[in-house]
Amino acid sequence: MQDLNEIQEFLLFFAEGIIISFIFDIFRSIRNNFHTNDLVTYIEDIIFLSIVSLLLIYSILFFCNGVLRLYIFLGIFFGIGLYILTLSKKCVIILTGIIKICKNLFTFLLKIIKKLGKVFKL
Repeated sequence: MQDLNEIQEFLLFFAEGIIISFIFDIFRSIRNNFHTNDLVTYIEDIIFLSIVSLLLIYSILFFCNGVLRLYIFLGIFFGIGLYILTLSKKCVIILTGIIKICKNLFTFLLKIIKKLGKVFKL
């Protein structure tokens, strides 16, 4: 258990709001690159909510001794808002680019493996 004052807790949850938004952008970038059916989308949503819920519950229990205060929610919402207004578009572009590179590299390697399989008749 940490002994933080209200300002430190607010700043901690402000940072968590930014982290939550970044995690959301990761999932959003994956969705932009891989068009999936509704079932996979639901599973992704459950994974996202599980990650965020565990992060918040752990933080509230560890840093705030399980006590909920209004400034915790304000910190989270201000962090999310600042991230969306400043970094979100740039992060999505970068993450989408990284995912496209990985996707193309995987496709290229898969083609090489298929050609080697034909050559060696595997």
